[in-house]
Amino acid sequence: MNKNFPHAVRVIREAMAGVSNDPAAVIAQALMEARLLVDPERSYGAVLHRTAAGGWSREPQRQPLPKRELTDLEQQALAWDQSCERAKLVAATIEQDAGQHPAFKEIRTDGDQILVSLQITGQAQWAEWRRYFGITPGSERPLSHAVGGEGYRDGVHVSVMAYDVPQVQARAAQSAKRPFLLDGIVYDLALPQRDSHGDVWYFQGDQRPSDGMPLLSIDGRPERCSLGNIVDNVGPLTAVTTPVTPVAAKGGETA
Repeated sequence: MNKNFPHAVRVIREAMAGVSNDPAAVIAQALMEARLLVDPERSYGAVLHRTAAGGWSREPQRQPLPKRELTDLEQQALAWDQSCERAKLVAATIEQDAGQHPAFKEIRTDGDQILVSLQITGQAQWAEWRRYFGITPGSERPLSHAVGGEGYRDGVHVSVMAYDVPQVQARAAQSAKRPFLLDGIVYDLALPQRDSHGDVWYFQGDQRPSDGMPLLSIDGRPERCSLGNIVDNVGPLTAVTTPVTPVAAKGGETA
């Protein structure tokens, strides 16, 4: 029996329960909205066959086919082939460039996207991979023992599964005297933070009233900048564990 039959029966019964001057039209509309009617203008169930030249055709190729304009479906199939081939080339480049990274575990393609597995042992590693694949906080999926992330590399979609990120974050938070979690990274605000230009930032206890974002300053300069802006513009930040004596800040504008 057609597996759609019970579903169609339920849809028809619900449609007949309504009042209408044209019950047949109501039933047909309900079936269409439930996707139980086939539109002959669309290619539902169309099957394409590989040609000897590596292309696609609606008919099995028993003899050379005359040249003709490709249908939309055949063009879509060829575009899919190109996307899959592109994903394989980018995956090979990633493996060549980053395959020796200590966190790198596995890479493979799934159609036109790339799947990557990582084993994270430190926050700096996860920060590196997030930048490498363009993974944003909004594209992360926290799990119990891993974090999934969606990004792109050379225009190809990459799905990353980074194992042990939650455990790494938990250890960082436990060891920090004044932890603050920002975009998956735990910062110890009790320690000075050195940016990518070598400047050292200090947290004096000030936070932005609107959202609690920490405000930091360089040495004794009165200007203060939010931790988020510092990370975005001159990150990544590295905690300074050697003794540093900052000059007391005198207050100033916030950013």
